[in-house]
Amino acid sequence: MPCISLGDWQASETPGFLWDNVAAGGVLATNVFFNIAVLRLATLAAGCPAPEDVDEDQGCSNKVYGLKPSSFLTTIIMCGQFSATALMPLVGAAVDYTSKRRHLGATSAWILCFTTLGQASISKQTWFYCSIGMALSIASYVCHQVSVLSYLPGLSMVKPTEHGWVDDPQERYKINSVANAAALATQLSITLFVSSVAFWFDLGDTATAAVAQGIVGSLLFVVYACVWTGRRDLVSCAFRDHAPTKVLPEGASLFLTALNEVWNSWTTLKRRRPAARFFLSGYACAAAGMGSFGSLSVVFMHDRLRVDGSTTVLVMALCVVFAVPASASAPRCMRYLGARKTLICTIAYMVLTTILAAFVLCGPACRDRVWLFAPIWGVGFGVFYAANNAAWTELVPPDAVAQFMALYYFAAQILSWAPPLAYAVLNQVYDDSQLA
Repeated sequence: MPCISLGDWQASETPGFLWDNVAAGGVLATNVFFNIAVLRLATLAAGCPAPEDVDEDQGCSNKVYGLKPSSFLTTIIMCGQFSATALMPLVGAAVDYTSKRRHLGATSAWILCFTTLGQASISKQTWFYCSIGMALSIASYVCHQVSVLSYLPGLSMVKPTEHGWVDDPQERYKINSVANAAALATQLSITLFVSSVAFWFDLGDTATAAVAQGIVGSLLFVVYACVWTGRRDLVSCAFRDHAPTKVLPEGASLFLTALNEVWNSWTTLKRRRPAARFFLSGYACAAAGMGSFGSLSVVFMHDRLRVDGSTTVLVMALCVVFAVPASASAPRCMRYLGARKTLICTIAYMVLTTILAAFVLCGPACRDRVWLFAPIWGVGFGVFYAANNAAWTELVPPDAVAQFMALYYFAAQILSWAPPLAYAVLNQVYDDSQLA
């Protein structure tokens, strides 16, 4: 069966890679709806009123399972991210040292798919179990991305010449651009479609989350059934099985080999490019903050601003709307400033605007000001994710970009659990979401 190619590509697996990014965009979209529903149900389970029924000076210190409702959500997110961080080196090593790359991608894909479909049953009776499933979804999503990205280097190899296969940077840039656009377009489309359904049928936050999980789960089922089947005689863009790219030392543990490889890459980088090592340390912190921004924004708007679910969804959608053109204009910024300066300026921009927001968005009386910050943050996200890869490739030795890319991906994940943990602790101990 031929695939909808979404363009003209050198490798037959490229459409499969793009469709997997379409599915990833759906997952990112439904996270907002699901987080809102968990917050509402946890709030009600704790015996607190819904956010829109609380006056500006009112608060509720009740707890559910020993935690404040918002701390409960951020703790679940932290557990999922921490599990993903622990599993990431092992999955990366399995991709490199075994022939199970496609099997790992398929297994993580189906875990994500069925967990998403199971979460469509969220209700007052099942919300706790669905929340626990969110930790599994986060871990499987990250592990799946490791498997998918392992296919990317081979997709930009052009037809063989007398010198063998040759990497085409323009093909790689094109694939990355279309993949990001596909994910953003899917995220925005599903957000707007589910919001429209919720508005038309007057659905509450819980029912809206159930609809979103059902739609996205069905999308994942269709996409994954095609691209991860392994039967290229049935689906032309399905991912192939690949031979190991490295040889595992005899008697060596896969997990210890993975950790050793990360350490060796770090020490090699320290010797050859000290500046890249410092960049990587800073990037680990920045990527953790940017990656947790969406979930923590939902919690902040719920706790601090008392914003209802539908408004929260629209604010997040507005961020995505502004992220798309910002991402498209980022190459022009990088031509003038360079990738590193562009990235550093973007991080400084996001730090300053987020700190400013903590004071400007002072409470329910200031909730309308969030519409001002949504496009500001959207621009920052668009430029950040467009510039970070380019900045890294500028810093590392040109002959070792592929070698250090695994270290780069690991750095992006290693501290992802820290922001939700910090928010939960500060909110739990000091009862101050503004400080958090």
